[in-house]
Order: sequence, then structure tokens, then C-alpha cells
Amino acid sequence: MELNALITETIQKTGHQPFLFVGSGFSKRYMNTEKWDELLKVFCEEYSGNDFQYNVYSNQVEEKDYYGKQPAIASLLEKDYNNTVLTADRYEDFRKKYKLELKNNGSALKIAVSEHLSHAQFEPENEEIALLRQLGKRSISGVITTNYDILLEKIYPEYAVYVGQEELLFNNISGIGEIYKIHGSITKPDSLILTSLDYAGFEQNASYLIAKLLTIFLEYPVIFMGYSLSDRNIRNIFKTISSCLTQEKLDQLKDRFIFVEYSDSEQISEFSMQFSNGNNIRMNKISTTDFAKIYKAVMETKSKYNPVILRHLRRDIYEMANSVQTSDKIVAVGFENLDNVSKIKQFILGVGVAKNGHIIKAEQLYEDIIFDNQYFNSDLVVEEYLPELLKNNSGGLPMYKYLCDYSKDIFERVKENVLKHGTVDSFLNKQLRIQKENYRRNVSDLSVKGIIANETNEAAYKKLIFLEDSEIDINELKEYLQKYIMEHTPNCLKNNSELKRLIRIYDLVKYKQKYPNQISK
Repeated sequence: MELNALITETIQKTGHQPFLFVGSGFSKRYMNTEKWDELLKVFCEEYSGNDFQYNVYSNQVEEKDYYGKQPAIASLLEKDYNNTVLTADRYEDFRKKYKLELKNNGSALKIAVSEHLSHAQFEPENEEIALLRQLGKRSISGVITTNYDILLEKIYPEYAVYVGQEELLFNNISGIGEIYKIHGSITKPDSLILTSLDYAGFEQNASYLIAKLLTIFLEYPVIFMGYSLSDRNIRNIFKTISSCLTQEKLDQLKDRFIFVEYSDSEQISEFSMQFSNGNNIRMNKISTTDFAKIYKAVMETKSKYNPVILRHLRRDIYEMANSVQTSDKIVAVGFENLDNVSKIKQFILGVGVAKNGHIIKAEQLYEDIIFDNQYFNSDLVVEEYLPELLKNNSGGLPMYKYLCDYSKDIFERVKENVLKHGTVDSFLNKQLRIQKENYRRNVSDLSVKGIIANETNEAAYKKLIFLEDSEIDINELKEYLQKYIMEHTPNCLKNNSELKRLIRIYDLVKYKQKYPNQISK
């Protein structure tokens, strides 16, 4: 397959314009900035005067350090660099310039790195830069980057920029016409993910980011640029993704991912990343020296609307929807439903609007209970998602997992459901309770394994609801549910009230004792 055909086919399969996922090689190509190891060498030599200081640090760390060799070296460098800046006479001007930041325990190394990269320039008349600018008008949805510099902001000045995980979490993300700087930015030196400690904190708090990336990966084509196949940053992200999805879902990513690699010879191939959990991620790889070909191929498929305009539209509609009072003359619809709206009614046109930039369905809660793979924020689930979803789920929803991590009082529908569903028996109606009594009299082994053996895997979920709390081995039940769902994906949770009832029981039994029970009286 030719380069143009591969890119066009990849975009057309999803029906969305692609995201660019950009690494340090991108900035090196257009601004001649240093790669990660080269950047560390600059500051190793600067503060020490030793051309081999980087090698000194390199000899002190293991190549297989958990977060990678460079973060480990950066950890050693930051300590020595900061001490030197705070004491050496030659850094007196630096201390005066950044006195406030340094007094507030800001990292001298991160400040210096930010200042250094702020001087990098690109040639605005470069053909590829001009093509990249054109891409931003109708041909890409947004950009994700681990780079610190502001090259992308200069190429796409109208795109909204979100730095770090906190800005992604605490803003209404539209998912289009935006740049996500997941490893920080030189505009906020303390946001830089540079050392092993930074990476540990990043990984510990990455749940929302991973959820956001998963949403993008499963809906959009993604073109990776500026990374090498051995890049630890990208491999760690893929490793986390591989632990969140089944191999079946991971296989679907192959038709969405394109990895662009600099090479003297042009060719299209496929490569695979293997992970310790046995899963792998495959994707198409384009090797080329001429990135203009990539950009021109992407531009062959254009959106009807400028992503910046769509972002503003989504924001304005969201704000309007939040500001108006409920009225029977106002109907919320999407583009696809415009023909169904009566002409006499006012309406709000919704374009993928969601609070905090995250759209979820009830089935996602059920899946998350069993696989722990959605990385939802518990506060958002309890305060935003559950109250809305419960309107159309009269039988209740799994919720104790999220209540365990929720420290405030609960109200309204969530409170009502907690009070209503506090025991296994409370999930059964009158008819099921009669069936339970009759069934239990005729089964000798009232356990998860016993019922599975008696009913077979295909039908066991219909009878496992008849067990009492004390008879349920939570690990055996989890194993059964995971196996059943994986064998019957992707639609087994839709319209299967019995399977959902069993998952709600699992959620109750596993998490009820951990729930602090903070119900406002």
C-alpha cells in the first residue's frame, strides 16, 4: 500500500480527523533543539565544567531503571545543579532574576531548561511548517505532546493549550482544536516531568489522563511523530494502555495508529510492541525523510468545520445549556437529530457536549467495576454521572466502588439508591426471591464454583444472584465475570439486566465494607 492510501484509509475508517502525538524529534527537526539526553548533557557540562559529567551520572544509574535512564540522571543532576545555582558566584544574576521562584523552592534546573528552550526558533517559511499550519485549519482534531517547548503553540496559535494533568482535569475539555502538553511546558517550569520523582508522581496521578488518551485512541486516528521505537515515554504510555484493554480491543488500534519514523529509505511496514502482561500493540509504520508527504496526505481528507470554530461552538453551547432554565420549549439535540425537531420548538444544538470533557454510558460503569479500566474520577462519578444516569436506570447502578473514594455527603438519587440497595437480597424482586428460595433447596454446593459447575459458564450469571453475601468468593466471581464479558464482547452488557444485576451485587459485596457511609440526613 502506498503512503497516501494508508493515511487516507486510516482517517476514513474512523470518520474523524487525526490527532498528532508529538515527541522531541519533532522539535529537533524544526528548531534543532536537543533530544533528551543531549539536553541533560548541556546542563551537566554547564554547572560542572566537566565534559564528562553526564557520563559520571550515567555510571551511577541502571540502564533498566524503572522510569528510564534519563529521569534517573536528571534526578542526580537536579540536586547538584540546584545547589550550585544557589551558592556559586557565577549564578548571581540567575538568582536575582528568579529570586521569587527559587525562594518558593522552584527547581533551578527546570527554570534553566525552560529559559534555554524559550530561545529556540524555527524558520516560518519552511515548507513543512507551512503545511503543518494548513493541517490545523481542517485536517487534524488536536495535538498531544510530551515536549516542553512552545513550537506547537506557535504553529497553532488559536488552539487551546492545557499543561499537565491538572489542567486537563479541571477544565471543560472539548476534545478538538486543543494541545495537550502532558509532560509540562516551559511556560510553567514546575510542571516539567523531568526526574524519576516527577515520573513517579505523573504515573500515580495519571488515571484521568489515561482515560482521556483511551477515549482519543479508540475514536480517532493517531499519528505519532518525533519518537523512536525505543522511546521510554511512548512505551510507558502504551504499556499502561495495554493493561487497560483486552487484546481484542488492542488489535483494533492497529487500524488507527500510524508511527512516522525518520529514515533515509522510504517504506511502509508494521511493528509490534510486546508487554509483560502478554498483550501487544501493533501499528503501521511509515519510514521517510520527507514529512511533507505525510502532511499532504493528511490534508487530502478535510473536515467540514475548522476545529477552532467547533471548539468555541461546543464551549458556547455548553455554557448556554448550563445557564438556561428548564423549559418544555427547549430540546437538546445533536446534528444527526435536527430533522426530528419540531419547527415550533427552540433547541440547543449539542456537539458532543459533556461536563469535564468526558462522556460516559452506564455500560462503562459496569465494565469499570469488573476490569478497573476506565480510570474515572470518583467525585465526578458520584456528583455528575450517577445522578444523570440513574434517571434512566431505575434498577440502580454499581456505585460502591466510587463511594469508597468519595469523602463528602451524598444526596438525591445516589442517596436513595444507597438506602434502597444495601444488601444482596435488595437487588431481587418478589418473583426472584421466590425463585431463589426454590433454587437453593435443590443445589448442594452453594458457592460461585458450585453454581458455575451446575449451570455452565453460559447460564451461571442467572443463578449466581441467588447466593448470600457469605457464600460469594469475590475473586472467583470476578474471574467468572471477566471471562464471560471478554468472551461475549462488545455488546453483552447491553439489554442484559440479569448480568448487570450480578455486577451490582459484586460491587456491593466487594466494596460495601469499605464505604464510609457519608449520607446526609
